[in-house]
Amino acid sequence: MPVLFRWIFLGCLGRIAATLVALVAIFLIAEAFDKARFLGHGIDGALLVEYLLLKIPFMVSEFMPIIVLLATSIYLVELSRHQELVAMRAAGLGVNKILMPLIMTASLAALLTFAIGEWVTPTTNQRLDRIDRVNIHHLSDSKKDVQWLKDGQRFFRLQALGDGQFHLIMLETDAEGHWQERLDAAKASYQPGLWNLQNINISRPQVGNMTLRHLAHMQLPSNVGPNTADPPDPRHMRLLELKAYSHNLEQAGLASAGFRFSMQRKLAVPVSCLIMIILATALCMHVGGRLGSASWGIVGAIALGLGAYVLGTATQLMALSNYLPAAFSAWLPNILILGFSGFLLLHREGY
Repeated sequence: MPVLFRWIFLGCLGRIAATLVALVAIFLIAEAFDKARFLGHGIDGALLVEYLLLKIPFMVSEFMPIIVLLATSIYLVELSRHQELVAMRAAGLGVNKILMPLIMTASLAALLTFAIGEWVTPTTNQRLDRIDRVNIHHLSDSKKDVQWLKDGQRFFRLQALGDGQFHLIMLETDAEGHWQERLDAAKASYQPGLWNLQNINISRPQVGNMTLRHLAHMQLPSNVGPNTADPPDPRHMRLLELKAYSHNLEQAGLASAGFRFSMQRKLAVPVSCLIMIILATALCMHVGGRLGSASWGIVGAIALGLGAYVLGTATQLMALSNYLPAAFSAWLPNILILGFSGFLLLHREGY
């Protein structure tokens, strides 16, 4: 590894680590003050500490691109003020010699972001949501959501009762949409491909009449399961789980945009770490020690980074409302920032 490469790599890596620690500390202090008002009203000191520690993986996975952008911008301004960039360019080194170690540093940050988002935050977010729901807002730990589902010509209305039990109503129609049968089960539990029903009332329309039947027990084959009735939070799922679940929702004729967006975002956020390196280089790599230009470069980089984060939130809402495709919405901020950064960098280099 060349000396220059190692020097820039370690310098940028150190700034990213320091920026990460500083922002996490600020975040934890603010969060501690916010949640301290619930002490004695659902949470104690140990639970507050647990809550704060569980927030760290969320922050790292969510804000790592902005951390990389801020740290790299600061490092490049330092190089500019101490004339190191002037010496490099005077020695005939191109921008690629500066970008490569920076990109390598961002690659490590991207891998860390993906690893935390894939194997850590799905577990920590579940625990965080439970603490927030049960201990802070004093709500029931179980949800009572009601959702209509479609399985071929059968339509299900499922309501979670807790402990793996559901109240189930099934309506079956013919190809023209005419009602053929209604099934109402007081309790239903699911195993893969099969509903086990208890206390069932079955009604069928007849010409000028209706037949009614009651069964104590019954089994009903179906691919619609309880995970569809009480859908998991996308933040609690891994990449392959999101892919499989969104596919199952599409097969059942249900909206899957939120899960497909979350799946694509798990990939887009790490990649944005690399894009932020290009943005920082385009705005903050000043050959000279002028403080004004460097300051404006940092301000512009941070503004664009925060703008990209806000845009990511906006595109998520648009994806959930079906105004934009989920995959396009997840990658749109990266596409815009990469195009703008590439244009600035090429213009700086005289292309």
